[in-house]
Amino acid sequence: MKTTQLLLAATAAAAVSGCYAVESPPLSGVGAFRVDVQRLSTVADDGTLQPLSVVPTCLKRYNDTLEQVPADQRGKSDCRYVIPTGQVEMQVSVTALGKSGEPMDFNGPVSFKMDPGELAGDYGYAWVQITKGVGVGTLRAQHLFGEVRVLVADEPVKLHYINGAVAGDPTKLPQEPTTRSYASSASLPMYFQEPSLAAIQTPQGFDNRTSPFVNQFVTIGRMPEAGGALKRDCPGIDDNQDVTLLVTGTDPSGFFVTDITACPVPENTSSASGVRVAEPNGYLPGTYGSMFVYNYSFPEGLYPGDLLWTLAGSIQEFTSTTQLTFPSWTVREHVRLRPQDEWEIHLAKNPPVELNLRHCFLDNVLSPFITDILCGYNNKNLKMESLESGLVKMRRVRFPQVFKTCDLNGDATVPSFCQTKDAMGNWIWGNCDTSNPGVDPNAAERQCNADCTTGTGTYANTVCAERTQYTGFGQFVVEMAGPGPREAGLDDTLPARTQVVALSGGASRKTPIGYDTGTQVSVWCEEAAHVRFGDTTVTASTQDELLPARQRKDVITSANGGFVAFLAQTTPEGQAPRCHVAANTHTRMLLITRDAVPDLRVDCDESDTDAERARQCRFLHGATYDVVGHLRQVQAARPRWMVMPRDADDLCCHPGVGLECPKPVQPCK
Repeated sequence: MKTTQLLLAATAAAAVSGCYAVESPPLSGVGAFRVDVQRLSTVADDGTLQPLSVVPTCLKRYNDTLEQVPADQRGKSDCRYVIPTGQVEMQVSVTALGKSGEPMDFNGPVSFKMDPGELAGDYGYAWVQITKGVGVGTLRAQHLFGEVRVLVADEPVKLHYINGAVAGDPTKLPQEPTTRSYASSASLPMYFQEPSLAAIQTPQGFDNRTSPFVNQFVTIGRMPEAGGALKRDCPGIDDNQDVTLLVTGTDPSGFFVTDITACPVPENTSSASGVRVAEPNGYLPGTYGSMFVYNYSFPEGLYPGDLLWTLAGSIQEFTSTTQLTFPSWTVREHVRLRPQDEWEIHLAKNPPVELNLRHCFLDNVLSPFITDILCGYNNKNLKMESLESGLVKMRRVRFPQVFKTCDLNGDATVPSFCQTKDAMGNWIWGNCDTSNPGVDPNAAERQCNADCTTGTGTYANTVCAERTQYTGFGQFVVEMAGPGPREAGLDDTLPARTQVVALSGGASRKTPIGYDTGTQVSVWCEEAAHVRFGDTTVTASTQDELLPARQRKDVITSANGGFVAFLAQTTPEGQAPRCHVAANTHTRMLLITRDAVPDLRVDCDESDTDAERARQCRFLHGATYDVVGHLRQVQAARPRWMVMPRDADDLCCHPGVGLECPKPVQPCK
């Protein structure tokens, strides 16, 4: 009874208070967009559109033929697009939706964005006009990897700036409406390859100075518990192998890492590539699968030979060497938890690539060219770029015989030099600034640096290093082995650089082409032979110097001494043995040893008053060296490519005749 009375009282009170319902106003304005990618193509160099390929594992399911891959399967999680090396064009349909999700009559321009990736091309590819709620536009994008979405937003197009001014053609921008809702939506994901070291390093086009992924944040690899380890996916290779990231070396500011499962890269030898001599196997010498990780400090806990599951960070270029900054990583294996005799077990799977003159971009012709002297000077050289930050080996290099200080004004800097032409149209080394070639306040220092580094003028046939750069950066020039038979300690990758003469025991035979006066040539014969230098009429006789079989002789030609004649010591039987003659290209690289072998005194004097120092200097100059180290590009330096050994074990010596190896370098085994 009491409960009933309370309920009646509450009902009466509600009636007296005047309670009523208020309906919310109807939602208005654009709330979202439906975004559909209708078509996707790559943009070729000539501007034409081509289908974007898919990963090899997907192609294999369709007879390795892209045309047989259904369009609705491309870009799915099990049939990913390859990471494009250039721009991609997409046709995108956009439908405006009200705040309740229904199609609405919306009019105005909306802008495109990419996640991940960035827009490319002019402003006309950055927006689409919506009319009566519907619009179809074309966008261009680049740097696409992983799970990619197209974003559409009712907001102004993002402007690009150069030196504080708007870049690009502003007439391609839409007329800005009076108001913006800032509503935005994304498309369904399109799946591209996961990023790899090789994808990040591979240049866009034929320029080795930068990575197309600069300023992008990437994660390479995957932890097994995060969906399974990534598998390598290479054409023609079906081994289901986990992507393997190997730490190949550390230094005070970071470490080097190589993907030892990276795919072989076919070499592009089209006319646009600038390739001088193609690789015999059809593939680049490297895979683009190595990178320096700049950690700002020593990577505590990492050692050469360790394996990583993942590596993440921001891509930057430093002196045209691509590196990963603000890094993080997860370790797959600490190799030093194994017994000591297994510490090299993973490094042994990644032998260094031996650098040669073909990699340096020299032509396979007898006549030299001015840039032969600087290995990899051409910025189109993708052979060297494919090896960047990886382990390489230089064989039989010579250290500097002379150090020259070219800092004539004492400001601790020396200007660089570039390939240019003089008033007569001849190639020379000169000022890199061609805007005002008649004015060069640093001409004396520049010429000094060029003559020393390239071994010309006063330093002809001499390995010279500029001392200011050695003092400031620790880098110095070394000379690679010249052309000729490998057995003679030379480089046999450019056979046309060598003249071959078949020996006869009854008649003198000579080289068909002579060498200019002052040319350093190497002579090597398969059998003992008498040798004589002279003019076009030169003949060899039994009275001339006898060159023992398989012993090299280096000679600087004198006036009227550019031809070489041979006479076999004995009459050959069967196939005639041969003599090889080749001009030294004096091709040079940079080397830095101060961290790896700090006790090695490179800048030395054979006339030092300290007898032991003078002795060690003679050993240093008389030897040749095999060097292993990481390859880095230093765009402003001359030469542009540098090898950085990790420790003393990366350096060994072939002592000169009657000499020893300089301390603390050990003889090569």
